[in-house]
Amino acid sequence: MKIKHCARLAALLSTLPFSIGNALGQDMTSQLRAPHPHDSDLDELLVTGVRTSDLPLLTQPILDTPQTITSLSEALVQLQGAADLRDVLRNDPSVSRHADEDNAQGTNVQIRGFSARNDLYLDGQLDLGSYYRDPFNLEEVEVLTGPSAVLFGRGSTGGAIEQVSKKPQMDAFTDGTLSIGTDRLKRVTADANVPVGHSSALRVNAMAQDGGIAGRDVVGTRRVGIAPSFSAGMDGGTQFAISFFYQRQWDKPDYGVPWVDIATAGVSHPAPVPPDNFYGFRSDFSRVAVKLLTASVQSQLAQSLSVRNQIRYGVYDQSYRDAEPAIHPIIEPGIPWSALTVTRTERGGSAHQSILDDQLSMTGLFETFGIRHTVVVGAQAGRQASRPTVLQFAGVPGTNLITPDENQAFAGSSSPRSVVHFEANTEALFATDTLRWGERWQLNGAARLDRFAAHYRNDVPTPVTLEHADVVPSWRAAAIYKPAPQVSVYAMYGTSFDPSAEGLALSAATADLAPERSHTLETGVKWDPGRTLLLSGALFRTVMNNLREPSPIDPAVQILAGTARSQGIELQAQGYVMRHWLILAGITYMDASILDSPDGDRGSQLQNAPRINLRVFSAFDLTSRLTVGGNIGYSSSRVPGTVADGNGYRQEVPGYWTASVLARYLLAPRLHMQLNLDNIADRRFYDGLDDNHVNVSAGRTARLSLILDK
Repeated sequence: MKIKHCARLAALLSTLPFSIGNALGQDMTSQLRAPHPHDSDLDELLVTGVRTSDLPLLTQPILDTPQTITSLSEALVQLQGAADLRDVLRNDPSVSRHADEDNAQGTNVQIRGFSARNDLYLDGQLDLGSYYRDPFNLEEVEVLTGPSAVLFGRGSTGGAIEQVSKKPQMDAFTDGTLSIGTDRLKRVTADANVPVGHSSALRVNAMAQDGGIAGRDVVGTRRVGIAPSFSAGMDGGTQFAISFFYQRQWDKPDYGVPWVDIATAGVSHPAPVPPDNFYGFRSDFSRVAVKLLTASVQSQLAQSLSVRNQIRYGVYDQSYRDAEPAIHPIIEPGIPWSALTVTRTERGGSAHQSILDDQLSMTGLFETFGIRHTVVVGAQAGRQASRPTVLQFAGVPGTNLITPDENQAFAGSSSPRSVVHFEANTEALFATDTLRWGERWQLNGAARLDRFAAHYRNDVPTPVTLEHADVVPSWRAAAIYKPAPQVSVYAMYGTSFDPSAEGLALSAATADLAPERSHTLETGVKWDPGRTLLLSGALFRTVMNNLREPSPIDPAVQILAGTARSQGIELQAQGYVMRHWLILAGITYMDASILDSPDGDRGSQLQNAPRINLRVFSAFDLTSRLTVGGNIGYSSSRVPGTVADGNGYRQEVPGYWTASVLARYLLAPRLHMQLNLDNIADRRFYDGLDDNHVNVSAGRTARLSLILDK
């Protein structure tokens, strides 16, 4: 659905799950437009109509979709000045951040206490690379919590993240932003759309950014991107689209500060050092190039029957060398911090990954005995490959804990630790049916059968070849009751699975293991009063069985012996409280812990799963030209892992509060000036966690932008 931007925040209505249902045989992308009275030159119109996800299996409005979905629009991203998908995801209370590690440098997040590193999708297809995803080409980001294996296949235990790319439109426009900010930030984006004839259009999005991180020495990022797309047949029964996405980044990796274990303390905490300390070398680097080519065709075969096919080929290239700081021994009380030496564990290597994926789906609407059906059937097949080379280093010098020397010349030798060739073939069949009778009841059933066959070869230090194949069904069933047209009450049960080779890696310790299995029960209510504000609440419980754990007899061997559980409540509000006041707010209260384990961590909190996560964003029109707003976030204490560190200490970071503000002013028609101030109190908290290091948050950050908007 296309939503025009305006300074009165009407564009942010694209975050709302509008709920006018489809009549039998009606085009599922139809929309109704209802103009509001104009009280300024800026207010164009508000849009109401069917608000559905772009995913083929989610055929109903989000109001009637039986799981919690948070929609984060392009306009919201622009208001917040977000330039990284991780910052966009901060708006969702079910998401928390994980630190980078080894070659996994990118959008590493948890959803409801379970890793979503391998659950990132772009227009319904896996986006598998480790890179920092820039939202310059995104129209929307959807966070789908709960099991989503029936939608995507493997993984998706806590949820999945769907990125919706910008598509060509039949309106001609040229938009752009120019931003400068603290720590040398310079950023420019451009979005140009040109109709071609009566039914085709070309759209090009581009981005360039260079800058550091507030309050962090040395680290920073440079990236460029371009994303052209072309659509034909936009006014007919058959539409063809082709797009290319390219992003390249040059980063100075940030591995934060080390953990320290102080005798008698019993708990490991991040080292109490100046927050700008950098423990790597100035010559450290991370370089990534992403190239994705996607083509799709969608045809309306009949009034109630449509078919869609989408194919993608993608290549991800990565090279890196970075230093992970560590203090291994237990520190006796009274020893001055300046007397401690930090060990630099140097990480390095390169990787070439590729994906070829094809999805075919057919959607039909029909009626039997007064029951209306929306049926989707389809198939998916693809190939995923990874060629990582991991280096090991020796002779790398350490540095002082309080006064690290990032200008020290890198010294040390490297040799290959592993040279891997990995390939996986995937095939899947899926189907769903939504049954509706009367105006109150809906039933939804979905099933998927996946085959995931992996071949692994490591040439170093001695050749090793491993193979593993899983054939796993997933399913989901739900009942929806509508006591009123704008209210849905639902109960859902679904399953998901995580195979050993999910992350395109395999080892002798995991090659013979069956997938981890999980199931989720969620019940909730959604209310869309006046079609301008979505209120939702859900109770959820996810249990993962067959959790992979090191064997208590031989830690080098993994066994399926653990059980993890995440349960809690999630409340959200998305939309307009009043005509001039928009809000996006949510809170998750969650008990995520290990229920059973042979490793002595029973009862331990799950990785990066705060008990309380609060997110509130609000914006208000003070005048017809001036909009002000801001957000507040809170996360309670977190742990980087369920087991103790090498010294037997439990690692933990405290909770934190943070706040940001913004002001946006209309200088001239379509031209805005916007000021964003993030972390206004300059609070230093620990953001991404890993059991070997901790990322420190950015300090107070200011960005001033000129925005040319449609």
